[in-house]
Amino acid sequence: MAACADPTAAPGRPVRFVHTFSPAETAALDELLAGRGRAVEATLLPFARGEAVLGKALQAGGDCPDLARIDATWLPALAGAGLVAAPPAALAGRDWLPEAAELATWDGVLTAVPMSTDGLVLVHRGAPATAPWPPRDLDALEAAGRDLTTAGRWGLGLRVDGYWLVPFLRARGADVADGSRGTLGVDGPAAEAALAEMAALLGPGGPAAPPAPPGTEAETEARRFRDGAIAVLATGPWALPDLADRRGDELDGVSATAWPGAPRGGQLLIVPRCARDPDGGWALAAALTDADVQASWSRRLGMVPTTRAGLDRAGRIAREVHAALAGATPLPRHPASAALFDDLNPAVAAVVAGDATAAEAMAGVRRAWARLLGPARGAP
Repeated sequence: MAACADPTAAPGRPVRFVHTFSPAETAALDELLAGRGRAVEATLLPFARGEAVLGKALQAGGDCPDLARIDATWLPALAGAGLVAAPPAALAGRDWLPEAAELATWDGVLTAVPMSTDGLVLVHRGAPATAPWPPRDLDALEAAGRDLTTAGRWGLGLRVDGYWLVPFLRARGADVADGSRGTLGVDGPAAEAALAEMAALLGPGGPAAPPAPPGTEAETEARRFRDGAIAVLATGPWALPDLADRRGDELDGVSATAWPGAPRGGQLLIVPRCARDPDGGWALAAALTDADVQASWSRRLGMVPTTRAGLDRAGRIAREVHAALAGATPLPRHPASAALFDDLNPAVAAVVAGDATAAEAMAGVRRAWARLLGPARGAP
């Protein structure tokens, strides 16, 4: 059921849009909005607290945006609580790519507009001088990282973050918790081995660059990569504007390769049921996912389009990222999935810093996830 327009919404009232854009994306948004007839009031939503902040606003209903850009992991909780309106038929019927439509679907219904696809890939300049490349599995990637490590360069760049741990978990037979199936994913020794393995790569003598100071991860990774101090950086398309060169208005000079076991995600556009101007929200969502806009932003930002027409006209790097993510698997689709990282992130940080063993950290994660999933695991 679609949201109904509020008859009290003034015709001249700006469309209220909250988003999680990066600075480069915000600049592109400002340029796009400058050419539109309808004014838009755009507000940055801090990513770290975004789901909770937005969820409270939509539950209260008094200070609702007309459109919100959200991470795909937020959709199950928001849509499951009945806070999101379904897109109109004309927008729902666009030539969405299957993997994008999957992330925008909840309970069998397209509930959001897919804006971009993302996930973790391996970014590098040229073909790394190591064999085999591309790496067929995590062991091959670690071997390549060691081969590429020299006196002035680390072979790999990893982030101390639970999202970056996911490929390690999957490679060793573990995974993050899946609330829909009631499985913890980390309830065996494989999870502890995966965490210890990642920490060893980041430790002294490992092929990965040492951890950046907390809060400086993105800028430190970009500086190291651009200076040639990291050969292969594990990151997502959101980082490309800071990593790549520019040829005119198009990103250039880097390539993207699949990271076996990497998670795939995306960014979605939703119109809340409490929106005062849902028609204005849908019109803005349509403009942001127009094929020409998607193609332009793919070249300028590395953003991966979500429509067939947009992908057909996309820039080289965005097409490479799309191909690299073709075999990637999304995180479990469950209202609790985004919250899993509230426990996993500090566990990874503690082990990398040497403040806990992998066994100690994973024991804490298991306890926290068991409480989080609660009834989904048959707990009282």
